[in-house]
Amino acid sequence: MNHSNTRKLLAGYFLYECGRAMYFVLVTWFLYQWTENALYTGLFVSFGFIPGLISNLIFGVLVDRYNRKRLSIIAGGVSVVVLSALWTAFLCDLTTPWLIIFTHMMLQTSGSLFRPSLQALAAEVYKVEELPRIFSLSGSATISGSLAGAGLGGMFSSFFTMTLSLIIVILLYSGAFLVIWLLDYVPAYQRNNRAQSDFYKEIYSGFTYLHSHKMLYGLFVMMMIGQLTFHTTLGFLSVYTSDFLKQSALVYGALDIMFSIGGIAAGLLGAWWWRHTKNHLAIYALLTMCTGLIILGSIPSTGAALAGILLVGTGTSIVRALLQSVQQIATDRRFHGRMASFRMLCNQTSVVVTGPLFGWVAHTHGANNVFLLLFVPAMFGLLWAWFQSKHPQFVDITSRTA
Repeated sequence: MNHSNTRKLLAGYFLYECGRAMYFVLVTWFLYQWTENALYTGLFVSFGFIPGLISNLIFGVLVDRYNRKRLSIIAGGVSVVVLSALWTAFLCDLTTPWLIIFTHMMLQTSGSLFRPSLQALAAEVYKVEELPRIFSLSGSATISGSLAGAGLGGMFSSFFTMTLSLIIVILLYSGAFLVIWLLDYVPAYQRNNRAQSDFYKEIYSGFTYLHSHKMLYGLFVMMMIGQLTFHTTLGFLSVYTSDFLKQSALVYGALDIMFSIGGIAAGLLGAWWWRHTKNHLAIYALLTMCTGLIILGSIPSTGAALAGILLVGTGTSIVRALLQSVQQIATDRRFHGRMASFRMLCNQTSVVVTGPLFGWVAHTHGANNVFLLLFVPAMFGLLWAWFQSKHPQFVDITSRTA
């Protein structure tokens, strides 16, 4: 890829994530203030990933078989249509909590195709030694978009109506759709569009490949815990701000911005972190994440919350970005789409299963206890990371690519 295309790719990540973050801040704040029930927040976070439990298996094969740019464009276009339907519901005063949850399910499903398509596209066209840098840059673009979107979401939640706010979200998603459309992309190799009956064989071959490369299991577990912490933290931050900190939507936006700043720091420090920590990169990242969770769960102070959310944002982003790079390097290019979808299947299953539980905990025992509960799987991930750090292939990849 040339520099112009790289800029377009990063712009696509930025605009899509900016729109997603702004949408998420707006909708989660509105939903909790409207219903005053954190259980709806838990269902919102959980149910959003239910379609992905099935679609990820299909999307993985699609990404490996078909043009990855075209798939990204389709997913981006669907996102714009879904958001336009939600905007119409607000405009016509037809909104219900379950309509918001259903719309979120549709939006999450399109995102489950958009992200793996772009990730696999990048892994296809860049050299192996360039992938850590590219994924760090794309991580920085994504988190920068999240920062901007969170700030806009917090401001618009406080001063503007949902109908006006959602117009801005739709424009951001449309911008991402446009820059990906303008991307110059020639597949690195010709894909064979085999008979339809082979579709299921390719799903099975993906599971066979995963089973024969057991190091990927360890990577999936650690990234699953990072993603569970990431999505749960974002999902319940509005409840935490209102219920535990007793603050406004502006503080909620500030916390979301600080979370994004942690992600930007992780992106900028990614290559340095990889080079200096090598096979211990996940251990130190998970330690950072655990420290932030304890602070968030135990200290009812806005200042402490800002520090805690910064640590959680940094730790989760390092786990997600760098271990994803390790996974891409360790995976045969023919299986990039399927392995990305298997990873997302693990991530989303964890959120689907725990979302209602966290919603109940937040509603009955306080939102801060959600973070204390998240500390349990984070500690398990830390233990797993210690064993993973001794795996010969993991040591080899993190050493020679640094």
